[in-house]
Amino acid sequence: MMVRLVWYVTVVQIVACAATYTTSNEDFANPERGFLIGTSYDPVTHPAPLDAARLRRARANGMSLVRMSWNLMEYRGRRLDPAILDRVRMDLATVRECGMKAIGRFEYNSGPLGEPDAPLDIVLQHIDQLRPILRENSDVLAFLEAGFIGSWGEWHHSTNDLMPHGREILMKLLAALPQDRIVALRDPWLKMEYFGREPLTANEAFTGTAKARVGAHDDCFLASRTDMGTYTLRDIDAQKAFYHQDNLFVPQGGETCNFAEDAQPFIGCDNALRQLAYQRFNSLNSLYQQDVLGLWEKDGCMPEIRRRLGYRFRFVESATEVKGREINVRVTVQNDGFGNLYNPRPLFVVFRERATGKMQRVSVDTDPRRWMPGERSSFEAKGAVGAGEYDVMVQLPDASERLADRAEYAVRFANVGVWDEKTGTNRIGDVARVK
Repeated sequence: MMVRLVWYVTVVQIVACAATYTTSNEDFANPERGFLIGTSYDPVTHPAPLDAARLRRARANGMSLVRMSWNLMEYRGRRLDPAILDRVRMDLATVRECGMKAIGRFEYNSGPLGEPDAPLDIVLQHIDQLRPILRENSDVLAFLEAGFIGSWGEWHHSTNDLMPHGREILMKLLAALPQDRIVALRDPWLKMEYFGREPLTANEAFTGTAKARVGAHDDCFLASRTDMGTYTLRDIDAQKAFYHQDNLFVPQGGETCNFAEDAQPFIGCDNALRQLAYQRFNSLNSLYQQDVLGLWEKDGCMPEIRRRLGYRFRFVESATEVKGREINVRVTVQNDGFGNLYNPRPLFVVFRERATGKMQRVSVDTDPRRWMPGERSSFEAKGAVGAGEYDVMVQLPDASERLADRAEYAVRFANVGVWDEKTGTNRIGDVARVK
């Protein structure tokens, strides 16, 4: 008996296309970065609720951040009552409603120097009371400034000798927040004192340790040689080098504060751009100091500063390959920003069927927080789909389920013609046709 063998050969059609992109110089809002609008609650000078209309105007003007300070001067000797706790909840709800995020700070005075703060036991009690609110609303907290101590909550001129207890207060704040949220300290020497003089490494970054969850804010940026005492003169080069490495993985915020003679050698455009890049700045106050900001406008560097604060991702090139019913995608991106993402954020490649609008998302095992400033990074993804024509897109939505479907919380890439403001996605390449 003869057995006849029959070989069946299936021919799989492979169609590939590559795309290149045009860089956009447009200034647009992106989550958790850029110039911010500053506001506060003060029972004497600013008792009104957070103004939603003001936040919407700021959002329309390209801002996604509000620095919100809550003055607890009425509670220096007692527990927080329901009125102030509800006020904090209400303000954070307004931030969410307006599609923004908050850089929060709690303080016991709004200056001047020497105004009282609170005793240590009261501070720790207040943090315990705020813990549920901070956790419930962590989705709209970009990060928290350490606050509580001294004038303006800036960790100087404490009337209750709180500075020796700074590490205890910091650890209490870190415990009050979810493990993926960061607390920013006012001066570099504080983090170096608490966690050692070695900055974060790539291996330590984003591990959830206390050291990996402490960032920075400089509220007198370029104000003098030492930024009005932000840096210690004898150690200034080492402290700036510490930030240069550490701030690859944690946020650096702040504001300018001085236009006087001692600031003049430092506030010019050339030095401002150099220091913003070296210290990896993510955010700056749009309201202070106006003379410094006006100088940047006059001398022409403000547009670049606006674009580059924090991350600024753009597509460099991509390749899309259709192989049978599978779409394979390879993408290269560049980070042109001064800084980087610092909060977790998922990455998806999205296949949207043109006929139905149905979207299929493929999770990419890449952490976009590691797309370093000035560097290129690549990722790949593939997905099986049905026959049809597909738009291929990249999406970096918010990690919170409450915000994941809101386009204003997704990352927009700095290329011409890629952004879809309805879905919060960035289109790559031509239409993928699957037969």
